[in-house]
Amino acid sequence: MAICSLFLLTPNAQASESPVQSLLKFSKEKITKVRKVTIENPIVAEQTQKKQEQKVQEQNKIIKQNNIIKANVPKAVSDPAEMEEAVEFASSVTGVRKDFIMGLLVVESDLGRNPGKCTYQEVEDGAKLAHQNGRLSARAWNTFKERRETIKEIADSLNYDYEKLNVSCNPGEAYAGTGGAMGIPQFMPDTWLEYKDRISAIVGKKNPDPWDKKDAAVAVALKLSDVYGVTDHNRFAERNAAKLYLSGTTSWRYDWYANQILYWAENYESLIG
Repeated sequence: MAICSLFLLTPNAQASESPVQSLLKFSKEKITKVRKVTIENPIVAEQTQKKQEQKVQEQNKIIKQNNIIKANVPKAVSDPAEMEEAVEFASSVTGVRKDFIMGLLVVESDLGRNPGKCTYQEVEDGAKLAHQNGRLSARAWNTFKERRETIKEIADSLNYDYEKLNVSCNPGEAYAGTGGAMGIPQFMPDTWLEYKDRISAIVGKKNPDPWDKKDAAVAVALKLSDVYGVTDHNRFAERNAAKLYLSGTTSWRYDWYANQILYWAENYESLIG
């Protein structure tokens, strides 16, 4: 009876094996499996845990990097002498008088040191309120919304948070319009897109940046150079170019602006030191 019981415990035994041999073989296999479970499984578990921890660390790193990028905003120019160097390059490739470009940049952004005193979020809130109060027409509000989508695209392409960008403030009751002019040249977003490819071709950068000194100087020079006579350094043409830069017209109403630019074209060096 004992032998029969032992034989039943070893179902895989070969017919030629004795019941004792079958029992020994069965016991050996069981011991080996137990050893594998008790020795190998903790190692596998530890490796799996390490992989999971590494995966979590990598995910956290990506999240952190994305948050840093999303919060990124460009810095204003700290040294106007660097702006002058960028303008010299822009003048050499476009033919626009260097002093004229410098004078315009003094008026527009204090040679890059003041690319706007309001965040875009503040400008958007102000424009919305002006529209609700009837001070901003439906047409102007729709234009603003179109420009908002454009600046979102520009900011995203440059890894900037558009809501935190410093741009020109709303004019308040001074005139019917909105702020939102960008960067050193104070271009509206749609104007920047109009010149983007030409800027890119000159600076050798696929995605130019209106807060970058060189890109901005080239942008200004290109816009001014589009007015007939400016590259010949004709002063009358420069006056018209200045007024067109601000208003899109050559109206006498903007003579004050042209006068400021031409004044600083002759006196910008006093601001550099």
